[in-house]
Amino acid sequence: MSYKIKSQKKIDLNKVKLEIEITNNYLKKNIGKAYKNISDKANIPGFRKGKIPYQVIDVKFGKQYVLNEAASLSISELYPDIITQSKLMPIDYPKIKINQLSEDLPLGFEMEVELEPEIELPSYKGVKVSGISTDVSDEELERQINNIRNNFASLEPVEDGKPVSKGDYVTLDFSGEIEGKAFEGGNAEDYLLEVGSNTLFAKFEDSLIGMKKGEKKNAVLTLPNNIKNTGLAGKEANFSIFIKEIKRKVLPEINEEFLKSLGDFKDADDFKDNIKKRLVEQKESFRRAKIIEEVLNHIVDNMKTKVPDAMVTNRIKQINEEIDEDLKRQKISRDNYLRAVNITEDKLNEEIKEKAAREIKEYLIFKALEKAEKKNIEPSEEEIKKEKDNIIGRCKKEEDIKKVKEFFENPEGQRTIVENIRRRKIIDLLIASARVVEEKSTGGKDTEEIWTPDKDNTGDEKRAKKLWTPGSK
Repeated sequence: MSYKIKSQKKIDLNKVKLEIEITNNYLKKNIGKAYKNISDKANIPGFRKGKIPYQVIDVKFGKQYVLNEAASLSISELYPDIITQSKLMPIDYPKIKINQLSEDLPLGFEMEVELEPEIELPSYKGVKVSGISTDVSDEELERQINNIRNNFASLEPVEDGKPVSKGDYVTLDFSGEIEGKAFEGGNAEDYLLEVGSNTLFAKFEDSLIGMKKGEKKNAVLTLPNNIKNTGLAGKEANFSIFIKEIKRKVLPEINEEFLKSLGDFKDADDFKDNIKKRLVEQKESFRRAKIIEEVLNHIVDNMKTKVPDAMVTNRIKQINEEIDEDLKRQKISRDNYLRAVNITEDKLNEEIKEKAAREIKEYLIFKALEKAEKKNIEPSEEEIKKEKDNIIGRCKKEEDIKKVKEFFENPEGQRTIVENIRRRKIIDLLIASARVVEEKSTGGKDTEEIWTPDKDNTGDEKRAKKLWTPGSK
């Protein structure tokens, strides 16, 4: 072996010092590399880069400079192996102190490594949390069914002579002028607009209400403050408006033809039962996620262990790299992104820092929970097999099935399965041990996302915010 760990001892709660010796043969190999690196970069009058004799380098830079370069190369090359052998998980670059460095002796040095801290968990059982109702009211079911019908609605012309009302779709021509001059965005032909949608601006759309097909009118309107061209905000514009056509949205009846377009439903009752079942599943998933969020908030708020700055700094760097990769893939500059989401660079950096700190805390919490509940969360062979079968069962292509099976056969795949089961068991344990205070049903008005037949039925693991771990994104 090219090196030897002579000693390894804990010097602080999350710091370890290793005494290491690298063989002289390995050091000598890197002394040659060091000379070559210096020769390739140095500017010495009378010599070409890459062709500088070793003796000249010794005179110009000194032998000790070359040895230091060789020591740095040796330590950098062997560092990953040293960390693997010592079974440590550093969170930052190590501190190195060289104790012995000579051309004819082994390289001796000390390496101080900062590790992930083992946090002291506050009480995590019996935490008081809110239990969101999973009941689905008739009103909520009806609203969801109408949402689905709305996705398949058609636009049909209104009866002749019927005026425009809110919610109608009108095809119109309009032209606007400010002080007798046209302005950007103030003119359009055959423009289709849902009245009341605020696609243009509220006062303009309100001025259409009551107009009839074929009618033309002028309207003097004050442009809103949030108009795209800020130089026009608050100015009065004279609009000439002509209504070409008026249509209303007509929802389809729940009949055999409609049900066939949605899926394999026997009749209207079967369709409604299916929608209700999906809504209950969604609410149950949301209930679980909310309970876990509140339990984690309790643990985060009451944990006393300080999160190392190095871990947060590294995670901030990763998040920024992820953002830059996404923007590059979408061919969007960072400045344009900031403008699109209406946020300053300082505000974005603040949010990234908060996100990074939270993710590190949650990661350390789950590691501590896994250690505290080790006996209760270790998966059996049967559970591992079932987990693999479930994942394979979700694959539709033979090619994907083959890749997944190959992944499960290697150590990383096996470790991933075990970690997933452990984490799910921890979540189940936290939910089961929480003190739930039931809330009254809100009728689904606070639900962020409603299921529709074109969406997959996703479970807790997909809906819940993914836990960050080192090496993941």
